[in-house]
Amino acid sequence: MSSDDHEDSLTTPPGGAPAGRTGMPLPARRVVLIGAACVLVGILAGRFVFGGLVLAAAGTGTLAVALSYRAGPRWFSPLSWLVSIAGAIWTAATAGYWWVITAAADASAAVPAIAPALFYIGVGGLVTMAAGLLAAIIVRMVRTRGDSPGRELTKEPGEGHGAAAHPQAEQGE
Repeated sequence: MSSDDHEDSLTTPPGGAPAGRTGMPLPARRVVLIGAACVLVGILAGRFVFGGLVLAAAGTGTLAVALSYRAGPRWFSPLSWLVSIAGAIWTAATAGYWWVITAAADASAAVPAIAPALFYIGVGGLVTMAAGLLAAIIVRMVRTRGDSPGRELTKEPGEGHGAAAHPQAEQGE
């Protein structure tokens, strides 16, 4: 393996994607790693410790933020802000809901009246987070589709109509 091959392996994205196409930015990849670790640890710890459930919810929100990235140097888009705020609301509402339910069960008391409100706030945060994530993915797909090689978005003033758009018409075919 020559030094040129080594340099090509460092600059060519995995899978042989064209150099003009951008993949997931490095900070977003790091956030995916952190979020995935939080989800896995939270799921395992959630069977034994209440904080594990909250950690799993926070990890899910973190994954959603990472996947709502925008291609380019500034990867944190306005939709990422929406997803992160909705994820924080969902995590806080989930923690509050389970804390209220657990406290009521430990005290052998009735569930407080705030429990349904916390539940619906959490559901609203989850739905908003999912919608923001879906919107960010769609926006990213549309933008990268327009930037793909071999596809032109703008046409020159004479293109699109007449003989200039069809070279075969000029040749008499």
